Amino acid sequence: MYTAYDNLCFTGHAHMQAWQQGSYNWAAYSRYHRKADHEVYTPVSILNLVLEGEKRMYDGQRIHHLHAGDVFLIPAGTLVCSEILGRKEGYASINIVLPDTWTRLLPAPTTPIEVATCRLNNAPTWQELSLELYTGFQQSSQLHPGYIIPKVLALLPLPALQMLRQSHESHLPVQAIGGELASPLQVEDLARQSCMSKATLKRRFQQRYLKSPMHWVWEKRLERTSFLLRTTSLSIQEIAYSNGFENIPHFYRLFRRAYGMTPGEWRSIK
Repeated sequence: MYTAYDNLCFTGHAHMQAWQQGSYNWAAYSRYHRKADHEVYTPVSILNLVLEGEKRMYDGQRIHHLHAGDVFLIPAGTLVCSEILGRKEGYASINIVLPDTWTRLLPAPTTPIEVATCRLNNAPTWQELSLELYTGFQQSSQLHPGYIIPKVLALLPLPALQMLRQSHESHLPVQAIGGELASPLQVEDLARQSCMSKATLKRRFQQRYLKSPMHWVWEKRLERTSFLLRTTSLSIQEIAYSNGFENIPHFYRLFRRAYGMTPGEWRSIK
């Protein structure tokens, strides 16, 4: 199940370098030589710059296939699955923490914006930033977050900036809820786990995700099934049951509606 992405460190990497500010890592360069997969809760906002290779990022009904040069934004408080593909060129990326001390100063949206992961346009300015960071790691010359973070924020489009601001203002215990996806859940259960009333829970989910709590739960269940189909040898039925789907035909219908293919077809994609 989902574990906290702590100090920018995933398991399975062949090499990692990190830059620190105080007691925590604010930027890290990681390289992988083989396939790796992770189920992650990100308590802070992360900017992911893909340098080499390919990976898939799973967030609800969104599956982002990322390649070298892509830029990926993960807002604070997100449950996301990551599948690093075992290609011969390996995989390398740089992750940067966008701390709430900066994002709370960003412009607030005038209307609610869905808080979700997003793939940003691969522009020359992002490539220049990636090269500058990569050169710093290669030369062991640490850059300062006070120099890099403003450059990052200046490159982000306004909706992304507003989404980051909103992600730090809507507090929901999504990691705890993510740990209960296999259990039969009702709104009353989610409200009790969140220590808030049903009305407050519904309002906060609508503010953050523009959807109901149970809609979000079903999306996360589909996210994990699509991820496990690709990263485990468990049967389709086992995966469905272990993620709260008790009716297999109903699971097949939901999966096809979300991803445009059957679970078996998705599993067979190379």
